[in-house]
Amino acid sequence: MQEGFVITEGVACAPAVIFKNDPPMVNIVHIAPEDVEKEIELYHTTLERTHRLFLDEKNNVQSVMAKEFLDVAILYLTDNYVKKLIEDRIRNELCNAESAVMRCYHDYINELISLNDPFVMHNEFEIHNLAETLILELRKKKVVLPEISEDSILVCNNITPAQFLTMNTSHIKGILLEDGNTQSHLAIVLRSTKIPAIFNVSNATKLIAPGTNVLVDAYANRVYLDPLDELIWQANKNAQKYHKTDSSRVDVIKPLMAQYKTSSDGERMRILANINSVSEINKLTCLPSSGIGLFRTEFLFMNCSQEPDEEQQYLVYKKIMDMLPSNYEITFRTFDFNADKLPLYMSMSSAFNVDTNQHHRNTLVKQLRAILRASAQRQIRIMFPMVAGYEETMELIDLFNTVKQNLTAQGYDTGRIKTGIMIETPAGALMSDALAPLVDFFSIGTNDLTQYTEACSREAATHRNDELTPAVLKLIYLTVQNARKHRIPVCICGELVHNLNYLALFISIGLRDFSVAPFYLNKLLEKIHELEVRIDLNLATKINAVRTKQEIIELNKSLIVQNFGHSGMID
Repeated sequence: MQEGFVITEGVACAPAVIFKNDPPMVNIVHIAPEDVEKEIELYHTTLERTHRLFLDEKNNVQSVMAKEFLDVAILYLTDNYVKKLIEDRIRNELCNAESAVMRCYHDYINELISLNDPFVMHNEFEIHNLAETLILELRKKKVVLPEISEDSILVCNNITPAQFLTMNTSHIKGILLEDGNTQSHLAIVLRSTKIPAIFNVSNATKLIAPGTNVLVDAYANRVYLDPLDELIWQANKNAQKYHKTDSSRVDVIKPLMAQYKTSSDGERMRILANINSVSEINKLTCLPSSGIGLFRTEFLFMNCSQEPDEEQQYLVYKKIMDMLPSNYEITFRTFDFNADKLPLYMSMSSAFNVDTNQHHRNTLVKQLRAILRASAQRQIRIMFPMVAGYEETMELIDLFNTVKQNLTAQGYDTGRIKTGIMIETPAGALMSDALAPLVDFFSIGTNDLTQYTEACSREAATHRNDELTPAVLKLIYLTVQNARKHRIPVCICGELVHNLNYLALFISIGLRDFSVAPFYLNKLLEKIHELEVRIDLNLATKINAVRTKQEIIELNKSLIVQNFGHSGMID
């Protein structure tokens, strides 16, 4: 919807925090002549208390600008002319202190405005709030500012610059105000902080419920409630155009929560990131992703000379989760060691010796405990690699449940965890119908699936992981159909996802989550948004009839309504 006027340009999207700074209702209460001095004394006592509060607040805030605004408030609070006006009104009109304060400050503002005093014109709003603060202090109440500890859009009817600057502004990503003007001190403050802001948003505090996801597009002067991620993506993309042409503009929204596109059947598609290390997480602040689809946990400890204990692992997983918003999905894959991927503390014989199964089990228990402990208060996903059999899957899920129950019994909050398995072998794909009811999700690892399906060495597979063969296509299709049959999500990761020759085909068979290396995120996202895929009711028959790689490429082309403009690998 169209709003009032933009104060600071930029784009921000976050849950709403509502601050209603409603003016107190003041009624004129007539007092007896003998109560006049008592009412004046009440005013003076409140005046001194408010003065001390402002001085304390000034000493406690770090912002120089906030100190300056508090100085202005103190100036008007202690003005002898205003104090005499209030005292005289209480005496002459036999009215209570509240009404005297409100009416005197109102008259004082009008008097100064009539003199065209520019200082007062800029401070009119602050003087009104000062009067309201005094009235609340007379009632021994005070304005309670919201505590903002997570990224938020601040929605308020009015707020003073000093109030704003005493909040934790680092988490205020945007602001909507029902009132205000472009020359107010609050507008000046917001421009200095470069926080996207729109003023004169009618009934914002009434129309927006706390926690509602709000998109503030202060380039287009529009506000959206619970926006589709497609809309967030578009606003962000438009903002980048402004940002490129004017280096003084505010940074655009950090796209940690990436942007969905809806498929032709109405389902959302997601771009997820494959992550190997803590340092790679920092890259996600400027790259679009809807979550981490594959966190390869073994790489976190490759350089350890000794096997990490539970506490060491817990600290690493906790750091990872603290670095990301609570609603940002992370899928941790448990340790997946192989011949070319062994940590310093593990030898080839110890990694693959069947006599060390109990040790592997103990290692897995330690890792699960560490991840579960670190997951408190958030939702994550844990997936087990190289799972192919029913009994194996049952054992892993039973082990997970046992670990979780033990932690709960010990008083740990383990958060909300979903468990899944990676389909990386022909056996796993062929058993997917039986495995799907046991887990919450599948993830298809195309690199290993290609290697084991084509019966080639890992080295040879590396050179063909970006090529989809008929056999691998049929196994992927079977896995996706079984996942959808049992209504569990399925993600695909691996080099095949980087090849645009198969994107339309993957979407057509029902894949909606694509997990790729960080440097592929931007271009893959753009291609997904450009791509229009038609529904082919005979797709199953056509996949079953595929015999060559070229036929796969032709099938993919036949599913595209509108071409990208070029095809091939994303580079």
